[in-house]
Amino acid sequence: MKTIELNTLGFIQEIKEHEEFKSFMLDYISNNDFPHFDNVSITDWEDCTNLDREYVSKLGELLAPYLTNIANKLRALDVQVPQIWFQRYLDNADHVWHYHPKSSWTAVYYIELPDEKVTTQLYDFTTEKIIDNIKLKEGELFVFSSNILHRSPPNLSGKPKTIISFNLDFDNVVIESING
Repeated sequence: MKTIELNTLGFIQEIKEHEEFKSFMLDYISNNDFPHFDNVSITDWEDCTNLDREYVSKLGELLAPYLTNIANKLRALDVQVPQIWFQRYLDNADHVWHYHPKSSWTAVYYIELPDEKVTTQLYDFTTEKIIDNIKLKEGELFVFSSNILHRSPPNLSGKPKTIISFNLDFDNVVIESING
């Protein structure tokens, strides 16, 4: 089997309205009862297709212009978010290596990020190395191809890490804008 190396595309956007949404989201989590999943401390992943949750509506309005920016870059007219969930990582919590099947893109919005060492790590099969040098900060949205193996490393910071993750599909490409 031949392996070819392809550069991939990812997006990082600073969410300007982050502080207000962070307060809302942390209140939402603390005022509801959520289970854990694997080694993720608190999550609503099992309800990820329910788009009627309060924070999902609020987040949709907040992120619409940011997702439109990405759609424009990809020359797509439509954005769909079929699944969305939050995850909170307390002491030593992590999320094992995984893909997000049945979607094109994966997004991670960092609600609380106590240490850059606990940002999402990607795995490069060409070099057989972990990519852990992507500079991400609290309040940023990180969007990357869902077929890239990724994980959340153990949270050894002593403070909670909270993210909202979702799957994305961009569709209806404007072909006229592509040369060749």
